[in-house]
Amino acid sequence: MTANPERGKELGLLGGMFDPVHFGHLNIALSSLEKLQLDEVRLLPCGQPVHKNALFTSSKHRLTMLQIVANENPFLSIDERECRSAEPSYTLKSLQAIRHENPDARLYYILGQDAFNTLDTWYCWQKIFSLVHLVVAGRPGYEFNFAPTLQKEFEERKVDSLEMLKQFNEGKIFITDFELLDISSSLIREKIQHEKSLSGLLPESIIHYINTQKLYTREVAS
Repeated sequence: MTANPERGKELGLLGGMFDPVHFGHLNIALSSLEKLQLDEVRLLPCGQPVHKNALFTSSKHRLTMLQIVANENPFLSIDERECRSAEPSYTLKSLQAIRHENPDARLYYILGQDAFNTLDTWYCWQKIFSLVHLVVAGRPGYEFNFAPTLQKEFEERKVDSLEMLKQFNEGKIFITDFELLDISSSLIREKIQHEKSLSGLLPESIIHYINTQKLYTREVAS
């Protein structure tokens, strides 16, 4: 673990299915950008999920929707590597590649509290700490509840302030305190199934794309 690194790029990484991308995702990304004083937040869509159920639309559509929101937000970018690969998506492998490409950057992997609770089930999860800081965004109705091995890492690595976090280049866990929106992609897909309004859940540009492409009208990948 490297202390007091020289100033490099401050890069946030937000993984997810983005099926579809919505205001909950964008709120986390843009709030992290501000609260963590980042130069950029890179959205890292999952290509071939290991832990979750099948995707409901293709990588092509998900990447197009992400590019639409990135075009509307200059501090957001898209990392397409997992969607361009036929291999199963492992967060560790993506982070190793991003670290190799950005040796002088300080990387912050942003994840929800529910995902953090299951971190110990991820592929070679303890190696992630040698690459990035973990920034945990709490979700409404969720509490910390994890296995003893993760509890030990949490207690040893948790820092309580941004100032302390930025004294290290990787390996710390920081719990954010910004407000989150209780929106999920599954809720949006359900509303589409029942022909209900999507207003306030995702950008109008994404609603327009979903409607014109007739996405999520039935629960199969397209």
